[in-house]
Amino acid sequence: MEKTGLILEGGGMRGAYTAGVLDFFLDNNITFPYVVGSSAGACVGSSYVAKQRERNYKIIVEYGDHPEYISFTRAIRKRELFGMDFLFDILPNSLVPFDYASFSESNTKFVVGTTDIYSGQSVYYHHFSSKEELLRVIRASSSLPFLAPSIHYKGKNLMDGGIADPIAIQPSIEAGNKKHVVVLTRNEGYIKKRAKFNWVVKNAYKKHPGLKKAISKRHQLYNHTMTKLEAMEKVGEAFLIRPKEPLLVSRVEKNKQKLHALYEQGYFEAKQQKENIQAFLEGESSQLL
Repeated sequence: MEKTGLILEGGGMRGAYTAGVLDFFLDNNITFPYVVGSSAGACVGSSYVAKQRERNYKIIVEYGDHPEYISFTRAIRKRELFGMDFLFDILPNSLVPFDYASFSESNTKFVVGTTDIYSGQSVYYHHFSSKEELLRVIRASSSLPFLAPSIHYKGKNLMDGGIADPIAIQPSIEAGNKKHVVVLTRNEGYIKKRAKFNWVVKNAYKKHPGLKKAISKRHQLYNHTMTKLEAMEKVGEAFLIRPKEPLLVSRVEKNKQKLHALYEQGYFEAKQQKENIQAFLEGESSQLL
């Protein structure tokens, strides 16, 4: 499986779908030399690289309704919807420990996408000298505009990686990968619409024109990237795994039953495509056209 990349889309709690797909991969020893993700994609991807099966399930499903996980009251009072300290300190260090030793011993190159709030451009990181450093970068990648503060890291102020690059196929291409497995959290035919809160963006980020531009054009970039991915899929360069129907789970879903069902859906739909996935990875993708 040389020169093959795994690209993980974000999507908040919709990451339960990706968690199911990745646990199916672990159960069937499907690994990749290169994994890239932003936001929720980076969160679930780190557990996959560390080969911690069910860790994502525990975090998203079992702790999904924890009062410190998602709080609309906190979002109003402190502009922090997701409990970032809870997610990137208490959970990985105490409640559902992250196995950094296993992660660091992996042969997989793990890449996390972030957005520089001054330039509005993507910044990718792949070298992490400690567990704390990795968690800080993933936290930056998961810091949503209006709902979390930016994170200062190595001279840059960073936010949600999905702003500048919603689906990080380009880094995988530039890394020299010839094939790309892409796990999406939106169904086929989904078209992202222009954000309705552009006036809020203009007021909130007056000092960050690059970030404002990136947010305002995000829907165009997303739809352009999907068109590119579907063209790549037709010529056997990409394999897309995505929900077969529109999801009933939102970015901020707290219902355990819905999250569990979405995890099961991801696992089952990956299982349904097992033979096609293996054929694609083994170089027989032309048979899928």
